[in-house]
Amino acid sequence: MKVFVLIERRADYSRYRPILARMKEDPFFDIYLVVTGICLLDLHGKDVNYIENDGFVINAKIPMFKEGNPDTGAEMVRSMARVLEGVTNELEASKPDLVLSGFDIGGNFAVTIAAAHMNIPVAHIQGGEVTGSIDESIRHAMSKFSHIHFPATQDAKNRLIRLGENPKDIYVTGCPSIDILVNTPYLPKEELEKEFDVDFSKPFLLMIQHPVTTEAKSSLDQIKETIQAIKSKGVQAIVLLPNNDAGHTDIIDEIKNSGLKWLPSLSTIKFVNLYRNAWALIGNSSSGIHETPSLKIPAINIGNRQMGRERAANVIDVPNDQLFIEKAIEKALFDEDFRRFVREIENPYGVGNSAETIVNLLKKIDLKQVSIQKVFYEEQ
Repeated sequence: MKVFVLIERRADYSRYRPILARMKEDPFFDIYLVVTGICLLDLHGKDVNYIENDGFVINAKIPMFKEGNPDTGAEMVRSMARVLEGVTNELEASKPDLVLSGFDIGGNFAVTIAAAHMNIPVAHIQGGEVTGSIDESIRHAMSKFSHIHFPATQDAKNRLIRLGENPKDIYVTGCPSIDILVNTPYLPKEELEKEFDVDFSKPFLLMIQHPVTTEAKSSLDQIKETIQAIKSKGVQAIVLLPNNDAGHTDIIDEIKNSGLKWLPSLSTIKFVNLYRNAWALIGNSSSGIHETPSLKIPAINIGNRQMGRERAANVIDVPNDQLFIEKAIEKALFDEDFRRFVREIENPYGVGNSAETIVNLLKKIDLKQVSIQKVFYEEQ
């Protein structure tokens, strides 16, 4: 089976990586890998280098963003137009049996639309989730262009059925990013403490805060509230720079001028090991929802970016307000009853076997029996 995969950001690479690793070792699969988006940009850490260092062959690189272009919603649309043309050409040239798409981001949205128009079956990872912002619209639209669905939870599957997707085409698989947490080798704590100048025996926050596209004009005010809350508590923190959705410029500038330690990106092994030693995650990344329950640490989820998303009880939801964020930091880091409770929770997004499940399903599904002609399913 020739499988076409497109990677745009470190977030989708973290989910695709365990699937790609299993496919790479299985002669049943022929991977056609395309890299685009911020993975090609120096400002965001140029993750294409990490992908290559992990041993994956990249068949094509498609420029999606132009350095110095406006930080606006309109530019997000123009970037999708660029990658849409590029992936259409790559699909035409590579002639894959299947497109494996995922999540709720522009590059994967583009390849899903293109493949559907070209009568190529699309399998979509993590459809059916509620996420807020423009991401939710993109995610549900991708589901309607897809033919096979790999949602993470039963709740997401039920939502896909309500969207008119046929239950026989829906397979609950969990979230593949958890596979990375489970299977990444451990690095010595002392080595990490020295490299990142941090003491894991003391309270330590990992921060990932992205712009909210529907609130792009508020990005500066929002990031100021988070930074001031962290600084007021005087705790250790390391910040990863955000993605480049509309509003990212103000966030990046404020982080760089904050005095907090920041990094554009990290290799998978270093990110996971830093994450394993964090006392809590803070920001608005989906990582806080999907992954922190498996690490048994609290997540401080700020604002509306993950609004309505299914979550475990370790997540502390707060508005973009310094005082509320400070109280959440107190609870996450210093409330021993809460921290003991968090160590006992289960992750609704799976246990770390998602990649194995997805790969095995792809080997069993008869693509000749997959209907390209979509019909709105209505339960009798």
